[in-house]
Amino acid sequence: MRSFWTIFRFSAWRLRWTVLGWGIPLMLLGLITTPFYDLVAENERQLRPVIQGLKPLVKSFIGGEQAEDLFTPQGFLALRYFAFLPVILGIFASVVGSGMLASDEERGILDFLLAHPAGRSSVFLGRLAATFLTMVAILLLAWFGLWLGVLRAESLNFPPGQILLPYISVLAVGTFFLTLSLALSMTMPSRVTAAMTAGFIVLAGEILTNLAKAIMELKLAAKFSPLTYFQTNAMSGLEIKPLMGLLAFAIIWTVLAWLGFQRRDIRVAGDGGWKLPFLGRKNRIN
Repeated sequence: MRSFWTIFRFSAWRLRWTVLGWGIPLMLLGLITTPFYDLVAENERQLRPVIQGLKPLVKSFIGGEQAEDLFTPQGFLALRYFAFLPVILGIFASVVGSGMLASDEERGILDFLLAHPAGRSSVFLGRLAATFLTMVAILLLAWFGLWLGVLRAESLNFPPGQILLPYISVLAVGTFFLTLSLALSMTMPSRVTAAMTAGFIVLAGEILTNLAKAIMELKLAAKFSPLTYFQTNAMSGLEIKPLMGLLAFAIIWTVLAWLGFQRRDIRVAGDGGWKLPFLGRKNRIN
């Protein structure tokens, strides 16, 4: 237990600049975006016919059938701010999750760390907890910026607790991709390959989810996209079922990554090739 807390504290401290590097831009994004609703509300009469005249395919990328909700305070935040957050956090999670263990492994640090009295479980769980905490801290900074923006906007009046709800859904999506990229890094030849694969799933899922709003034939395929289960309108109330679904898959990816990390040999710096722990011999579990 002591080694877990040691790994956790060290990893969290090492990620402090990551929190600021991602959290401050998201905080500024919320601070800058919200006052624009005053301008949208003032020009609703001119803008509404433009949105109504858009082709379904184009409209699908600004909310589909809900595109005209842009003129309501809640719809504006959902379509012009929260709609982009799961993609941003999904990319972040893909990069950070893939490098959580593989990055130090490729630099030859991980085998040195495991030579000390820190078991694999402690290293795995300590770093995972620190990385998850990093995502929470980034989203808290983003929430704080959005709340300040709401206070600045004359036409918006939301309590801080209400605007926090969509961030819970964002966190579930981010956790899904964090654990997915971590599981991929336990199998693929390199951290970069795992990050690119997870990032591709993020972007492809976002495109598929949006196109499904206009193309009926894609609705079945869109059910396999994690972005489909992000609750853009969570300010109206957070649904537990899609949230639990994302977290259930995150647990599955975590277990697979943990088992893979326990069973496989730690490669030395410069080593390459696919890492298939379940096809090889079982290593001693520390």
